[in-house]
Amino acid sequence: MNWLVEKAYAAERDWNILDPSEDATGSLGGTLDHVITIILMIAGALAVIYLIYSGIIYITAAGNPDAAKKGQQGVINAIIGIVIIIAVYFIIRVAMGLGTGFTDTTTPIPTIP
Repeated sequence: MNWLVEKAYAAERDWNILDPSEDATGSLGGTLDHVITIILMIAGALAVIYLIYSGIIYITAAGNPDAAKKGQQGVINAIIGIVIIIAVYFIIRVAMGLGTGFTDTTTPIPTIP
């Protein structure tokens, strides 16, 4: 069974964004990348919390149309916010990649054996 998967590439990268690596020290782009990633993580967490809160409001409306409408609108807004946060993350990744010429050599490219 080992011939199917040679190596798990996802485990090689250090994803600890709170501890900037050597590529971020002295580099404005690296530092900016870490700051933006942290901001987007916080925004995503807040959007998920708002989604859960709005879902609870919607579920506990108990026939009250005003509360149900408020909860439903909150769920819609939270989902729109999550989609926007994900889109911003990918747009920033592409923009920073274009600015650096896509020179990230730390992530190996998987090959077919």
